[in-house]
Amino acid sequence: MARVFASVLLILTLAVPANGTLVVIVPSADGLVVAADSRTTVNGATCDNQYKITELRRPKRTVVAVTGEVAFISPPDAQERDVCGYLKSAPRMLDIASVVKSYLERKNVDPARLQLEDLGAECVGVVQRFRESEPLALEPYVGREIFSVVIASYDARSKTATVLNFAVRIDGATHRVEAGRFTRIAITPQSRRGVWSYGESDYLNRYVFGGVGRKFLTESTLDYMLADKPVAEARLDEAVAAAGNVIEAASRTTQLTPSPSGIGGPLEMVLLGRKSRPEQIQWKGNH
Repeated sequence: MARVFASVLLILTLAVPANGTLVVIVPSADGLVVAADSRTTVNGATCDNQYKITELRRPKRTVVAVTGEVAFISPPDAQERDVCGYLKSAPRMLDIASVVKSYLERKNVDPARLQLEDLGAECVGVVQRFRESEPLALEPYVGREIFSVVIASYDARSKTATVLNFAVRIDGATHRVEAGRFTRIAITPQSRRGVWSYGESDYLNRYVFGGVGRKFLTESTLDYMLADKPVAEARLDEAVAAAGNVIEAASRTTQLTPSPSGIGGPLEMVLLGRKSRPEQIQWKGNH
């Protein structure tokens, strides 16, 4: 009994991870649609309305999203009953979205020319410092990813979108924090239209696109994904409908086959287009 009690005390003193899940990116002739679910899991509790798309002051038409362990927060008191309410105001011991936002606004470089490895090194340094102060908090991530960073940007003149992605993990052999899996995608008006996903991509591919959840995808979404048409011919309303339907289909699929981390809650959706700032898109499913 003493050993169990000690374990409980240890859990209550550790930094608590807040887990985020699915981000979907869909191009159109009028700009880039970026959508995300709003479900976050913390301390075993499912919390909705935890929005994951971070807007920047600069560079223009750029947003950031983080999947996986998006933040580590100070642990709530043992008497805390409203974990989701606590999450909204809890002190962030490690907040990756804020780290990336600060870096990009400081550099103010066109994401198409951004040295992604340098940003990865910045994130690794922050995680290492956090690990030094909270060594036990990251032990469960040895041998796997902690989080991934998605940066989406749009050039209104060329109508070209840039999507950057990398992950930070702890190597299973060396136990070192490292950044890797750097990818850079350019989506031009001549590119084939489609849907790009980050976070629970494996689940999406296996259980939604290729499994039981396919029945939740509309014919228009399937056509958007499968028809050999260029982005230049993709209407904005088609892209919005596809992004929303993919996330909602994933959410409904989790009721049949649970995902590694929850997918659900109201959708957040923005358009990176002609305006210098991201435009919020109202999704009908939120009402």
